[in-house]
Amino acid sequence: MYPEPLTLVRESDECTQACKITRIECFQFDCELSDKLQPEHGDDCHCGLLTISTNLGTCGLGQYVIPCGNLKGDFVQWATVFQKLKGLNLKDGLQYAHQRQEAWGEVRTLLIQSALTDLSKKLEHASQAYGKEDLSFLSDRNYLFEHSGAYISF
Repeated sequence: MYPEPLTLVRESDECTQACKITRIECFQFDCELSDKLQPEHGDDCHCGLLTISTNLGTCGLGQYVIPCGNLKGDFVQWATVFQKLKGLNLKDGLQYAHQRQEAWGEVRTLLIQSALTDLSKKLEHASQAYGKEDLSFLSDRNYLFEHSGAYISF
């Protein structure tokens, strides 16, 4: 079982309080990159990445898989809800996502919580090498753009 995301952010941490979300980007991957990240994902879903950048230079990542039937409208409309997080700190961002959970649905809520949790862990362990697996190609923006069918940035 995963810990409640709000418990991962310490209010007293100066770094957490000073950290503000400055940019949010969503990439919808092409088949090649989707196959690389989500083997056997099938043709009935969309795969991608959400990145959250901060004024401190730290970036949080969250990957998603959306069944095609769950994507109402186009990808840009689906991702637009995240723009309200811009300018918030981590705690406020997690609280906002928690408040919007019913309207956003499970995939979007888990995606933003995942990216914010990743960001929180990176801030907490800034002096240590952090990462569960080697996904260094995800930090190569040219690679991401070459393998994205859709992109949106706030």
